[in-house]
Amino acid sequence: MVEHSFAGRCSGDVRFKRMTPTLSVCSRGPNMMSYRQIRRDYQSGDLVEPVLVDHYAKLISPIFTNLFFEAGLAPNTVTVLMMCTGFVGAALFAMPLLGLKACGVFFIHTWYVLDCSDGEVARITKRFSKFGNEIDYTAHMVNHPLFNLAFVWSLIGLDRWNSRLILLVAIFAISAELVLRNLCVFHYIYDSKVGTNAAAVRTHRSFLNNLASCVVGFFSIYPNFVLVFPLTYFVDFFLGTSLSFYYLLIQTIVSSLSAVRTSYKWVSAIVSL
Repeated sequence: MVEHSFAGRCSGDVRFKRMTPTLSVCSRGPNMMSYRQIRRDYQSGDLVEPVLVDHYAKLISPIFTNLFFEAGLAPNTVTVLMMCTGFVGAALFAMPLLGLKACGVFFIHTWYVLDCSDGEVARITKRFSKFGNEIDYTAHMVNHPLFNLAFVWSLIGLDRWNSRLILLVAIFAISAELVLRNLCVFHYIYDSKVGTNAAAVRTHRSFLNNLASCVVGFFSIYPNFVLVFPLTYFVDFFLGTSLSFYYLLIQTIVSSLSAVRTSYKWVSAIVSL
């Protein structure tokens, strides 16, 4: 996700942002950086991260980041690659053949790794732009509904639950995710105008509060859901369980409550101005 983007991850907090050190040349080559250097200097270091899948994706993203940096790709180009990868992943996961669904899971996970990588490339090259904001936001607005549709279609294909119930839950899930995403945009605008720093506030919260945010975030933050749900689907497929449906249901309820709570908070903030 491009670092300057206000909507890469809808966690309800202002995105992590740090000043990068002067770009140093790795001894291995003029256009190469070490894996450790990228992890140390161009990634956030939160031990308690609401976007839990970051701990996994950021272990892989420096590999891609180094390749993109060596090839001289711009952050926006990486974002476009991310969007295309998400499109392919959603299309494959919607297919009825299990092998194609497995390929879809691979592309969906690659989608989020690239989502992390484009931000790292942006911080390394210090290439930020308003257009980057828009293309990153557009990429997520395109990919997320496609993922949701692929997941819902796959659940209906299992023929274990009432299709109308699945569609009803999906409508609420998509609506809640859309509300939260737009609230993230408002959060970014509000923070830039008022001059608050929600990221710093979250950093100074107690460990238990941050841990509680992680638990809630497991269900309400979209990257967590989109990477975990396909795995629960395969568990259901082979074991005959209902993990994927109940995960979707809980995610929908928690996201809806979070959207209502966040909306109330920002309406109160506007009234108090």
